[in-house]
Amino acid sequence: MEKNIITGRILARRKNRELFRKNDGITDSSSMGDMAFLLLIFFIVTSSFILRQGIFFSLPSPKSGSVKLMDNQIIEVYPENAGFTVNGKNISREELITKMHMQKELHKDSVVIIKMKDNVRYERLVDTLSAARECRILRVSLKNAGGGK
Repeated sequence: MEKNIITGRILARRKNRELFRKNDGITDSSSMGDMAFLLLIFFIVTSSFILRQGIFFSLPSPKSGSVKLMDNQIIEVYPENAGFTVNGKNISREELITKMHMQKELHKDSVVIIKMKDNVRYERLVDTLSAARECRILRVSLKNAGGGK
């Protein structure tokens, strides 16, 4: 009888060892999944997003009427593929900004009229709008000047 008890204990120990070895190879992956989601949330929250600045327009309503302006309140700009034309004279961007600053000092409510030609690149329009924004001229009018030179 004692022999059966001892062999039973030995067999029980072997089974426990085998179960331990089998369970040792299997790992619980739920905690790893939790860590992955926590890291993902951490990086999303701490990352910085790049916001691009744009040129925002406030367009007039269809019911708004026309505005009367004096000739000295208006600066007409013809964007060209190489520079800008103001008063029939081809100038650089720096000269355009200088002219716009002088116009803004003379008249606080100055208006820039941008007359685009068909063969001029779109970037030139954006550059003209950017120059007006730098000079804090808020009133801008866009017109189509027709074909090129």
